[in-house]
Formats: sequence, structure tokens, C-alpha cells
Amino acid sequence: MDKQAALYHFKEHHFTPLLDIQLDRLEAMFDRYQAQLISDFKESFRDLCIHILSMQQQGQKEPIGYIHYSFLRTQMLEQSYLYMVEAYSAEWYEDDSDCKLTYDASWAYAPMSIMLEALEKERKIYMGTITSVDVERLMLESAPLFHQFVSSLLRLGMTEVVQMPEYLAIHKADRVAIRTGEYKDISENLYVEDQEALLADHVREQLIHSSEEEPYVYENLKRLSLPHLHLMQKDLRYNDFSHSDLRESQFHTCILIGSMWQRSNLAGGSFQGCLLTDADFRYSNLRDANFSNASGQPYREHGVRVPGLCGLHFEHAILDGADFTDVHSFEHAYFDGASMQGTLVPQKYYQHWKLSEAQLQSIVWTE
Repeated sequence: MDKQAALYHFKEHHFTPLLDIQLDRLEAMFDRYQAQLISDFKESFRDLCIHILSMQQQGQKEPIGYIHYSFLRTQMLEQSYLYMVEAYSAEWYEDDSDCKLTYDASWAYAPMSIMLEALEKERKIYMGTITSVDVERLMLESAPLFHQFVSSLLRLGMTEVVQMPEYLAIHKADRVAIRTGEYKDISENLYVEDQEALLADHVREQLIHSSEEEPYVYENLKRLSLPHLHLMQKDLRYNDFSHSDLRESQFHTCILIGSMWQRSNLAGGSFQGCLLTDADFRYSNLRDANFSNASGQPYREHGVRVPGLCGLHFEHAILDGADFTDVHSFEHAYFDGASMQGTLVPQKYYQHWKLSEAQLQSIVWTE
């Protein structure tokens, strides 16, 4: 067996099956211990904010424009799973005033250590054709599959950490972006904050005229008055509409993956046929909202599980009279503390959703 054939066989019969098992276990752990993981992240973020403010009080740091959580592939082979957390001014990488701490993400990457040990034994079957370097390369290539759990956790905890007094106390640039990704490489926004108020009419025009070629995504659209907004087949993924007035607004067959709607007024609104994977409606007014034919379909392909790890969140929302008829892939939806008087829900979710006795009694169950 030549080198390429051996590598293919090793990957198909040893590496990939083991990776799938470890990702399944990690996902189960992520779901079970999510609250504790978020709590640990909050403590880490609090320490960062205290450090930033201390530097600012000493005149050593300009107002913050970027906070970046970076994973470092090179350290992973040494089984060090610390993220570098850096705060920059609005100049980003041109800011040479170092302000950094670390975040311990070993909870997500511990399976890599298990895999390295197991695969070192498996490679010896190939009589020297496959080396330790080959195993290490495969492990490094898989790093983003573990990072997706970290990015999902940070996204879940983000709305809480940006309300902490320690974060509110730091001096910020006109626009703040909290991001994550590989060190000085491709990264994505977790949170965007503008210090200057946006004009609702301007945002409305941008939303209406967005297109497939120029989608309107990853934007901060909080605290806007946009009632009776009508949008169809728009890509609005990861936009943050929290604290906004969107009464009677219609979002028909829109892509709303990872969108945020916390504490928004969405009464009488429609999300009919929308893709809502990882959307967050906590504390929102969704009275009489229409979710019929909406989907929370998670992405699952070759180990990639984002979007889909965060789940759908309706905790403490008002869902009285809301219509969930024919929704699909809503198994991982959370309703703790939500008001569900007269909410239309398919019978199949009776066992999936963790509902209180009062919720079970107040829901109108449909076929």
C-alpha cells in the first residue's frame, strides 16, 4: 500500500469514525453542561473587562473597537487549548498597545488529546507508512470542528456578558465588534454594538433593498422602531433586532439563522416559512405570531454542526396565541418561563420540549 492509499484508508477507517464519536460526545456534554460553561465564560470575560478598564485608567488603552477570541493551531499539538483574547482600539491590528488575556477552552478540545493517543496506536498497523506528522496534520485540520462548539458557547453567553457592569464601564469606540476565529485569520462577528443611534428609516430601506448578492447580515439593529415591516426571501442571518418594535412585521421565507430578537415587540408578526436555526427570542412579545412552516433545521455535514448547536430560544417570551403549525426541526427549542396560553403546537413536540405542567395545559395541541 503506497502512502496516499494508506492515508486514505487510515482516514476512512480510523480517523473519521473516531472523530464522529468524539464530536457526538462533545455535543452531548455541551448540551448537558451549557449553563456551567456559560458561567465560566462570563467570569473570564469579566476579568478581561477589568483588565481593559485598568489599562484605560492608566492611559494605556484607547476606546475599544474590537475584542477577538483566537484559537491557535500551533499550540494544540502541545495540548494547550487556551484562546488568546485580545482587545483592540478601532484601528484593530494596527493598535500596538497589547491588551490580552486567555480563555481556557479545554472543555471543547479535550477530545483531540484522546484522539491523538488512540490514533498513534492505530497508525502503527501501517508499518511506518503513516507517521506521527500525518496524524498531527489530520488533527490540526479538524480544529475548526472543535472551535464551532466554542463559538456557539460564546454566542449563547454574549447577551449576558455585554450587560455586565464591568463591560459597560469600559470606554468604547463608535462601533464595537466582538469576534472569534483563527489567530489573525478568518473570523466572524459574535456581537456588534454601535454607540451612535441608527436611523430606523435608513435601516428599513437597507433591509427592503438587500439582495442575494448583497445580503444584510451580522448587523446591530437593536432599539429600532420598525413596525409593519414586510420582507420576503431576505438573507438576514445573525442580525440583532433586540429591544426593537416590530409589531405586525412579516418575515416570509427569510433566512434568519442566528438572529437575535430579545425583548422585542413582535406581536402579530409572521415568520412563516423562515429558517430560524439558532434564533433567540428570549423575553420577546410574540403574542399571536405566526411560525407556521418555519424550520430550525441544524446543519450536519462532515462534522460541521454550525448552525444548530445553540438551539431555538423562547425562554420567558409571550407566546399566547402563537401558531407553530407544521414547524419542523424544532426539537431543540427551549421555553422555560414562557407564557403559552392558546399556543398552537404539533403533538409531536409534546415529548421533545421540556414544558411545565401549566404550559402543557395551556397549549392547544394539534395533529
